[in-house]
Formats: sequence, C-alpha cells, structure tokens
Amino acid sequence: MTKQEQIYNWLTSGLQQPADRLSEIFYYDKRDTEFFSILVTDYFMFDENLNVAKDTATTYTKENLEILTDRIRRIENKDVSIISLPRLGNSANVDNTEFTSQQAESFLNLNSINIETATIWEVEESGTITIDLKNECEPMTKKTWWKVWK
Repeated sequence: MTKQEQIYNWLTSGLQQPADRLSEIFYYDKRDTEFFSILVTDYFMFDENLNVAKDTATTYTKENLEILTDRIRRIENKDVSIISLPRLGNSANVDNTEFTSQQAESFLNLNSINIETATIWEVEESGTITIDLKNECEPMTKKTWWKVWK
C-alpha cells in the first residue's frame, strides 16, 4: 500500500466516525503537515496545566508525549493550523464509497493539503495508560451516613 493510499484510508476512517462518538478525534496539523488523532483517554494523562499527571503511567515515548501535549495545547488555544476532520458517520451516504472519496478529496482541496508531502503520525502500537484514581494525599475518613448533611 502506498503512502497516499494509507492517507486516503485514514481519511475515510476519520470521515466515517459518527458525530456522537468521540472516543477518537481526527485532525490535520498544517504546521507539521501531519494527520493525527487523539484518543479521549489521552486527555486523562494530563493535569489542568497539561502536565503529565503524577499518578499516571504510560508507555508513550517522551517524544510522543511532547508532541501530544503540544497538539492538545494548540487545539485548546484554537490554533488555525490544526484542522479538525469533519464527521460524516451519521449521514445516509457514509457507506457510499464514492461519496466518502469525494468528501476526502474536498477536505484535502479546501485545506490545500498535498498528500505527496503529508504524513500520518505514528505512535506506539500498544500504548497504555494507567491512572491512579485514589488520592493518597487526602485520607478517607469514615463518617456515619446520616452525618454527611451536617
């Protein structure tokens, strides 16, 4: 499979996502000429300042974590060089290959994306995240259930 075919397959996957399913969000980074996606679980690795949370363990490389942090910051700051891929998954035509191909071509043309120079961000195959949900700093105190309202 050529690089261009891989990009079209990636675009098709992103375009076919239902609008109400946000487990993975697809983007194009004009600055880096790279297609990428962010998993909703990726956001759980960071604190409110987008630092890797201290109770989080991940198998992402340091380089990929830096790229991910940079892109999330840029998305939150509404950086115009990060373009969100539209979701057509709820459309009646989404299973129509010709329709999806036209939408992919339209996205590429409207955003002046050259697939000859663009790439797809490759991350670790089996990236995992472990999050400790209990806060060791605040000890649990036992209260009688009726004293909660006092």
